[in-house]
Amino acid sequence: MSSVGFYTVKITSIFLISILYFLVGSILSILLNDMIPSESLEELQTWKLVTLMALIFGSIGVVFYVVRIMIKRMPFFLDGYYGFKYSILREAAGGIIVGYTMYAFLHKLKGLMDELAKRLTYEKIELLRSTVRI
Repeated sequence: MSSVGFYTVKITSIFLISILYFLVGSILSILLNDMIPSESLEELQTWKLVTLMALIFGSIGVVFYVVRIMIKRMPFFLDGYYGFKYSILREAAGGIIVGYTMYAFLHKLKGLMDELAKRLTYEKIELLRSTVRI
C-alpha cells in the first residue's frame, strides 16, 4: 500500500466532500431563509420570536442530520483505492462547512437573533434598574 497514494486519495476525498457540503449548505440555507416570515420584528411578541427561532433551529438540526447521513452513506468513486475506505472518513461526518454556510446565508435568522438579543439586553438592564436604587 502506497502511503503517498493513500493520502492523495484521502485529501482529494476531503476536498470533494467539503465542496459538496458547501453546495448543499448553500442551497438549503437559501431555501430555509425564503421560508422564514418577513414580518416586522418589533411587532412580534417575545415568546413568538423565541418560538419561531426554536422552530428554525430545530429544522436546521434535522436538515443537518439528514445531510450528514446522506453524505456519509453515498457511494464514493475513490473508495478502495490504495486501501482508502470512505466509510471511515471522519471528515465526511463533520459538516462544519454546512453550519458556517447556513449561518452566512440565513440573513433573516440573524435578524431574529439580533432582535432577541436587543430585547433580552434591554429587559436585563430594566430589571437591574428596578432592583438597584442608588
